[in-house]
Amino acid sequence: MLANIHALPVCIFVFIPFSFLLTYCIAVSLNHVEVGFPYISDTGTYVPESCIFSQAINLVSFLLAVFMYVQYKHVEQHYRDHLSSEFTIVLKLNRWALFVGWCGCFGVNITANFQETSVIVVHMCGALVAFGCAAIYSWLQTIISHYVCPLLNSVAIARMRVFFSLIQTAAFITTMVAGIIAHQNFHGKDPTKWHEQDGGFTAHVVSTGAEWLLVMAFDFFILTYAREMQNISISSPKIHFITEDLTLPSREFYSSEDHVNITTSQNSLRTVNSLPNNSYTEFEKENVLTTHAIVH
Repeated sequence: MLANIHALPVCIFVFIPFSFLLTYCIAVSLNHVEVGFPYISDTGTYVPESCIFSQAINLVSFLLAVFMYVQYKHVEQHYRDHLSSEFTIVLKLNRWALFVGWCGCFGVNITANFQETSVIVVHMCGALVAFGCAAIYSWLQTIISHYVCPLLNSVAIARMRVFFSLIQTAAFITTMVAGIIAHQNFHGKDPTKWHEQDGGFTAHVVSTGAEWLLVMAFDFFILTYAREMQNISISSPKIHFITEDLTLPSREFYSSEDHVNITTSQNSLRTVNSLPNNSYTEFEKENVLTTHAIVH
């Protein structure tokens, strides 16, 4: 059994800004970007910071995908144990949240591995999917938080998630609109080194600032799950043997201290517990054993 699940959102909360700040410091020290207000992806465009950026963001997307699945199972298990009138609604929202969240993780991978200087269209599509899905995921989980309140989370936490979701939505719209305006007015040579004389600088600063704000709001949103995940643990997968009939000679059976479940072709079940070797003479020369495995 795996406990301390609350460490997962805490690790994500720490690792996201650490990754971005690390690549930012490297990019600035090598004069690959300007000190003031670069886009997050600008800090991972050139070698060697691009290698660190890609690996770090791939790890972040994996941790986020695991977190989203754990949260999905958390809500699902709660409503299976405590049926209510909102059961169907919450399970649908929960499934959609997982789907949208995993799409966002895929977008994060695309953004990290396709640099803007190489394939700008693919990079921008990945960023759009990543940031858009992050905002939608936050809203879906916020709605779920109000349904499960106060059993899984408090009213204060639910309202805090509304606040962070609002920031993400406003920041997403701002960074998109201001970014479009900035690029329309840009007449410089290198967009990763945006100067005031290049045009559209104010809109550029607004766009990059909103992008950093969006990421930090999502980061704090994930952190709000640390407290409620203190109350859950994860068990190892269970394996049940059920399948097709397999014919084995009697001599294939052997003595064991464990319980052995044998299903005959008539679907009757008998349990053999620590049978001595001579007791197997009661079986015919051929016995039917069922061995189909299902993993939960």
